[in-house]
Amino acid sequence: MKNLNNPGSTGGNYTTVKAAHSQKINLPLLKGFSKVVAGGRVIRMQKEKPFLERMVTGHTFLPVKTGTNLNSIAVLESIQTNLEAGIDLVNYQETGLAKIGGRLSEVALTLNQADSPRTKHEEKEHAQVRFEEIRSKLRELAQLTYDGTALFSIGKAKPITIAVPSIGRWEGLSIDRADLGQPGMVTIDKGKVFGNSSHYHLDADSVKRACDEWRSLCMSNRMQWGLLKDRLKGIVNCLLNFDKHRPWKVPVQTNSLLLGSLRRPNQNN
Repeated sequence: MKNLNNPGSTGGNYTTVKAAHSQKINLPLLKGFSKVVAGGRVIRMQKEKPFLERMVTGHTFLPVKTGTNLNSIAVLESIQTNLEAGIDLVNYQETGLAKIGGRLSEVALTLNQADSPRTKHEEKEHAQVRFEEIRSKLRELAQLTYDGTALFSIGKAKPITIAVPSIGRWEGLSIDRADLGQPGMVTIDKGKVFGNSSHYHLDADSVKRACDEWRSLCMSNRMQWGLLKDRLKGIVNCLLNFDKHRPWKVPVQTNSLLLGSLRRPNQNN
């Protein structure tokens, strides 16, 4: 029989949407503000609010008395809404990554044109102009947002947290912003394919490195989508079967100063 206190749990081991661990971990300082998905919106962490309000429902009250079945259903529905919003965010990120991949392909074409011994000087200059246009488009794509939140970062940034129930307690799923500050991507941004400027002259290896980094971001994005989708399926099944088995109860929050209310890496909730 499915454990209703563990909706959506699987045996899979994903590295990009992480289930937090209980042991102490020394994490590096990350850029940005702590954000969560609550009430179906991506919002700033508001530590002064009660746990369910700041991490799940996003508003100041629940429609019924705490501890009742209707209250549990309301919390489950909020979790469902948050997971759906998280999936939408990852989908937007995937679309942005697809566009970035297309622009990287165009960079490779301009480089081939500029480096070809058969290309005339005027054509090489045109290739550089085209490269600068592509680079501008890449910079625009790096600024894409969802619900006022950046989809990408330059360097490691704080993830966006979704609180979900797991084995009778709360667990944090972290949606990572795709890091465009990796060496290959930065080289493209600071590079050139032709001319006498001080920018780095691109070669096939530098473009290949950027493409490899992009491919890794795409795989991470897809794994995030898969885990969120799996958890959403578990929550939906829990709602559908709510009256067929023992009622699902809202997990108790543990407010440890060391661990926070969620399992790590969501320490600052």
